[in-house]
Amino acid sequence: MTDFFAATPGGAMLGFAVFLAIVGHVGLSYAERRATPSRIESVGESGALRKESPAVVNLLANDATLTAAGMRATVVDLASRGWLRILPPVTDDETSRVRPASEAYDGDALLPHERLVLQHILARFTTDQAIPARHLAVDIRGSWWRRFRNLVHAEAKRAGLVKRRWNPILLGGPVVAALIGLLTWNASRDDGTPVAVVDSVERRIIAIAALVALILLVVRIVRHIISNDVTHTESGVNATSRWLAVRQRLVAAGFAPMAASALEVGDRRLAYAAAMSLADGARIELPLAREDHYRAWSAVGGAGRLVRIRYPWRPIYGINPVIALISGLIAVFIGLRARRFFSDVARGDSWDSLYERFADQDWLISHIATGFTFIAVIPILVGAWAAFAGAADMFNTVERTGVVIRARRPAEVTPLPRSLVKRFEGDRYSLYVALDDGSSDTITAWRASERTAMPQGVDAVVRATPILGYVRRASPIGHIFGD
Repeated sequence: MTDFFAATPGGAMLGFAVFLAIVGHVGLSYAERRATPSRIESVGESGALRKESPAVVNLLANDATLTAAGMRATVVDLASRGWLRILPPVTDDETSRVRPASEAYDGDALLPHERLVLQHILARFTTDQAIPARHLAVDIRGSWWRRFRNLVHAEAKRAGLVKRRWNPILLGGPVVAALIGLLTWNASRDDGTPVAVVDSVERRIIAIAALVALILLVVRIVRHIISNDVTHTESGVNATSRWLAVRQRLVAAGFAPMAASALEVGDRRLAYAAAMSLADGARIELPLAREDHYRAWSAVGGAGRLVRIRYPWRPIYGINPVIALISGLIAVFIGLRARRFFSDVARGDSWDSLYERFADQDWLISHIATGFTFIAVIPILVGAWAAFAGAADMFNTVERTGVVIRARRPAEVTPLPRSLVKRFEGDRYSLYVALDDGSSDTITAWRASERTAMPQGVDAVVRATPILGYVRRASPIGHIFGD
């Protein structure tokens, strides 16, 4: 490993590798936007209910992504067809209760994903008592959910409604950029100029950053290749348009507040309302899985629409701009001083007494000082970004009035290991808040503290900074900001 990084990188080949890494990431980001299902508008006439199952409808109506509402809708549908019974809660703080039934329609057959849900319930029915719905909850990151999702995908593919989202045409360019970039980077490891490590820190950092960027590009590509993501076919777009028209009809019919325990056998409309994230009553009574973090249906603006949520993980995101500016300048100052000091130590221009005391270990002292020279670059870069973002947000505020459609703790939406994030966060309370004011179908969540956090579903006025996402003030509708 030491020999691998020993050669001095540089020259045109390193610049070309950096260029390919940038091109690859930009190209893959463009491909991701192309692969994301486009917005589908409802047709004018809804007509009768179609033949698709509620779980497939949930898949179609939510960016070709199965959400927790798909499982809930399947349970409601099984009850409407007589396979299950949903009983009302015993107390106000309880969920609904579910038990098997024997009133299924003659000749009614279950699809594979419906059979899996029924077996999930039967496996927990060990007594003659109805099962509280909370005992049926599943983890959407678990193996059971993956089996359920794969069966729903298979059913939708069999019907010709969806297809694999990623294909060689979309990934071809990024793959070529990654492969040539790695070969070019390997060829740039030695430009033929013998330079001491401590005198080529900047070039080596650029080379390491380029290698990391290329490896991350490969990881992103592999994740897409092995993923089970799907997108609509032309038939799927047409089916989704008609189902969205059905959704509008169900809204007008008042299915949103209807409880799952109030449905009648034979009436499947509540199941399809639940599939399209409309039946709030069923969602409260049947908490079977956590809502999708990145997609939410919102009625802000007068008509129901699907909203995508992003949770930024930029450095120091959610920090007060004043603190970011001051701490950033301090970090840059300390980093620059540390880098100069350790580079002098590595060259032998400083700490002469240490070298004299441990003359036989002078090489070790030089190597350690060189390592700290590299580490000192981190506070310089992070501090420079913090100072820039803090200065830009110091007197810049965005105010929005709308509905909090998602409120999530950082550990729930992190791309990093959740245990690592929980340890890093410690006892500090932080909450991502996504506020929908109807102006965009893609919302960037802001990060609130315990003082400014807002619960999901509340109407609120929020003031935040655009770059750091720091929530300055937040208040429910009807409250007044104090000066």
